Amino acid sequence: MQNATMSSPSVEAQTIKIQCYHLEEEWSHTRETFITNVILILVNLLTSVTSTAGNILVIMAVKRTRSLRTPSNTLLCSLALSDLLVGAIVQPMYALQMIFEIRRNSDGFCIAKITTTGSLAWVCAGVSFLVISAISVERLLAIKLHLRYKALVTIPRVLTVVMFFWVLCTALIMARLLGAPYNILVLTIFVMDVNSIAIVIFAYSSIYHQVRKLQNKTRDQRHLAPPGINIHSFKRSAVTMLYVIVLFLACYIPFITTLVVRLLEGGSLWLNIIYKITASIVYINSSLNPFVYCFRSKEVRTAIFKLLGRKYTLDKNGDVIPVSKYGTQNLKTYAVKNLTIFPSGYFQHSLNQLSNLPETQV
Repeated sequence: MQNATMSSPSVEAQTIKIQCYHLEEEWSHTRETFITNVILILVNLLTSVTSTAGNILVIMAVKRTRSLRTPSNTLLCSLALSDLLVGAIVQPMYALQMIFEIRRNSDGFCIAKITTTGSLAWVCAGVSFLVISAISVERLLAIKLHLRYKALVTIPRVLTVVMFFWVLCTALIMARLLGAPYNILVLTIFVMDVNSIAIVIFAYSSIYHQVRKLQNKTRDQRHLAPPGINIHSFKRSAVTMLYVIVLFLACYIPFITTLVVRLLEGGSLWLNIIYKITASIVYINSSLNPFVYCFRSKEVRTAIFKLLGRKYTLDKNGDVIPVSKYGTQNLKTYAVKNLTIFPSGYFQHSLNQLSNLPETQV
């Protein structure tokens, strides 16, 4: 499975080149590499738990809530599925791969690399990039098409596009495993990623100008927005997607930059360490997205509370918040029974605030 060749030993380090079929890797047995590996093992194992749990909750929440079954949320679920695979499979195996590197187990290292970071990780990353560009295009079509949007952009069509993304990325990685040059693969991925970023920039620039145009038209002519679109709701949805996209690019661009520099200048001790760190940042992105969905979307938050069996209520701003262990009504009783712990005037103020809260919902 592997063909390990030792490079010229130096005073500081011993570098070993590992050949796993058509995949190459370098081991640098230095103190810096060991510390980096240990830290990244812990980080990837911890974030894999939050990534797996968070993305499962998002997917289940959308699946069980009829109002959330929209083309936009279908794309979000596709991104969550990719993130779920990263958290459940790629990150644990990546940690195992670094453990094998520390123990100098080349056979185990090759198995871990081929099954995840040499294949599945690339597939998930490619699909995520394509889905991100599809999300921006879908938001643009939503504001451009108005009433025609629901007829043209349907969930079956969105799923067809997503399936094409998976097939395309899988074919590219399979070509690499079968012997396609690494340089060609990196160049292809780089071109795809640059095009995806260009599509995102173009789509959101168009969305911005279109929203401004509709707002000015509504304000100046004093008539309603075009039928089939709620400007306020659309803006919030578009901004939520923009948060996801910006966070995604912030995690991926350092890795892509390192990947290109590593290809052009070759590997070195610190460049290989930076490569590992930026790859881990890409994986950590999978655990951050569910928090963005919950933070920005009241509907997703509500669906997850229901899924977890948590009670929730609405605050004065209309945001969904969990109810404390005492509940809205029980909290009033609790305050009455513990009058002595409240400062003067606090009790009446608290009851006035509580009386304005809506009843608890389940």
